[in-house]
Amino acid sequence: MNPIDFEQLFKQINRLEGLTPDDFTIERLPGYTNQNFRLRNQYDDCVLRIPRPETDRFIDRDAEAFNQSLAHGLGLAPQVCWRNAQGMTLTPTLKASRGIRATDFNSDELLQAILQPIQRLHRSELQFRGRVNLGELITGHFELLSDCQQSRLLPRVQQARRLLALLENSDTDYVASHNDLVLENLLFEDQRLWLIDWEYSAMASPYWDLATLCNAANFDLNQSRRLLRVYCVGGSQMEESILFDYRGLLNLLSEIWMAALAD
Repeated sequence: MNPIDFEQLFKQINRLEGLTPDDFTIERLPGYTNQNFRLRNQYDDCVLRIPRPETDRFIDRDAEAFNQSLAHGLGLAPQVCWRNAQGMTLTPTLKASRGIRATDFNSDELLQAILQPIQRLHRSELQFRGRVNLGELITGHFELLSDCQQSRLLPRVQQARRLLALLENSDTDYVASHNDLVLENLLFEDQRLWLIDWEYSAMASPYWDLATLCNAANFDLNQSRRLLRVYCVGGSQMEESILFDYRGLLNLLSEIWMAALAD
């Protein structure tokens, strides 16, 4: 990524009117899709997100803003205090928060604390903008790859298409979903879970968020089964086999997506 010209950048952000980079301590934060920076002084503490230009091929920024606003109404997402049409955002820092670790899932108490907000989102009956189709996403991202990358991944893509055809009649429930529940996007603040980065949010199968969590924490089969059992308390029962299938499909989608960004 190119170096950031913060001097010019600040001039675009009316929330920072009258301020310059010299007025802040600027700390680089982790991020793959975006460049993230913590801007801090004695009066302000916020996170500036700068998306990679390539993400415009994948992300509907209007839908992201709409969906995050609805999620904020549920108490799940921080409120963005400034954004532009290209997906650049300024969000108050969750100063007392910490990231989720894979070992957190070993605790029944923490597992419930992680899953309850996701249950609340999925059972909210909110209507997010956008509706993801896993088959279309795999095909669309695959078509962005070079011939060499396509040749390497084609057998797995063909296998995925066959599997999706088998799932077509058994995976029909679509709910408001985050769709990118990697551990970096989950933050604990005094045992409260915040979900950040709603770029890929849309109506989706509930298996999507659960499978992403399982993959992010590198769960084995027994751990996936336990997560599904806790998630289903108070709701409809779900199939372990479909969760397993989604884990494989989303691993493939992630690999294709990363290859498309690199090409």
